[in-house]
Amino acid sequence: MNTILMAALLAAHSPYIARVYEFCPAPGQFLNDVPEVVAPLSPVDAAAEQLVGDARPGLISLGAFGGYVVFGFDHPVVNVVGEADFRVYGNAVMTNEAQHLGSAEPGVVWVSQDTNGNGLPDDEWFELEGSEAENASRHLTITYFRPSADHQPVTDSKKSYLVDAEYIAWECSDGTSGWLEKNREHSQNYWPEWIDAESITFENVTRLPDNGVDSNGKGTNYITYFYDWGYADNKPLTDPEGFDISHAVDAEGRPVALTHIDFIKVQTGVRQTLGWLGESSTEVAGAEDLHPDAPLPESGLSLPTADDLAPRAIDLRGLPALSEGRALKRGARGTTIIVR
Repeated sequence: MNTILMAALLAAHSPYIARVYEFCPAPGQFLNDVPEVVAPLSPVDAAAEQLVGDARPGLISLGAFGGYVVFGFDHPVVNVVGEADFRVYGNAVMTNEAQHLGSAEPGVVWVSQDTNGNGLPDDEWFELEGSEAENASRHLTITYFRPSADHQPVTDSKKSYLVDAEYIAWECSDGTSGWLEKNREHSQNYWPEWIDAESITFENVTRLPDNGVDSNGKGTNYITYFYDWGYADNKPLTDPEGFDISHAVDAEGRPVALTHIDFIKVQTGVRQTLGWLGESSTEVAGAEDLHPDAPLPESGLSLPTADDLAPRAIDLRGLPALSEGRALKRGARGTTIIVR
């Protein structure tokens, strides 16, 4: 191969998602459809088909509060001082720019370094704080319970848009509990069909303030406000916000200096139901590294600045097969699946 062409190939990183490591959605109205998981594809492979290889190749739903996806690029994402480092695309829509509202289902973004060097997202996670950090509730645990085999739908005469007002029960560590409702627009199974366990528990989840409002008090016109910054699926595709790794904090809320990150997790951050619109569920439509060829700082060196972003040749890293990723694994009936 021409040496100039080889050097160019070695120097060029893809700015888009290269691998999905985990796809662990919570139950929700788009489950089993967005994406559709059809054998022999695993849930991780189905999510990868939607997210890998382009800025906005497809779409996946993370389900209700706590559901998440973990992905990475073919290189570490470098923390460039004073710059946004990556974007996560969703399907938020602007309906009233002056009032800063439309359709937004914000997701919390987490980042992690491969500190143990095994190529897997099993190291410490750091939340990227956004504009609602002071009003968020952290370290929550939420459990969803699979409907019993003999479950009978419960109708509500005041909610004609519902098929079942008490479909999937949930309990949260903040002392609250409730139901995921099934609406007429989405009548498929809301429970992940590849899961046989009786319950699914998500731990260490951050809940953002509700952003939905019943604008007429009649349950027929719900609107959702955009948060100022710092969340996935929170701004329209025409104005996608970037994420700065410098906003990372540890479990105690203390700032963490990360020169780079290897893994990104997006997790549904709101726990709310908006009438006939159903529960809020973060959607992910792709992601992009904004500085794919930024030099990776060596240990002990300062973070790079925008002036340091000259292209350089590096060795390409091989990527393991997509099917090695993690999804909510099938559990025997009567068991609980716990994801952290």
